[in-house]
Amino acid sequence: MAFMCKRCRKAFRKDMAKYEEADEYCPHCDNHYVIEAKTPNAMLGVESEDTRVDNRAIKDERMKHGGKVDTAELDEWLEQLEE
Repeated sequence: MAFMCKRCRKAFRKDMAKYEEADEYCPHCDNHYVIEAKTPNAMLGVESEDTRVDNRAIKDERMKHGGKVDTAELDEWLEQLEE
C-alpha cells in the first residue's frame, strides 16, 4: 500500500501483509502517521422521539391514564443512565 507522509511530503510503500508496530512511522522522518482509534463507550438509550411530544413508546394501552402520562419518572431514569 502506498502512503504519503504529511510532515515531510515523501511517498513510501508498506507491505500490509507484514505490517508491524514499527511500520507506523515514516521511514524518512520518523513521523508517527497512524492515529489510534477511539473505543466507543457502551450506551443504553431509548431510540424514539421525545416522549413528552409522542408518548406511544412508553404508553401501555391496557392501563387507563386519564389521557396524560407522567414522564417525571422516565426523565429521572434517563438522567441516571446518562451519568
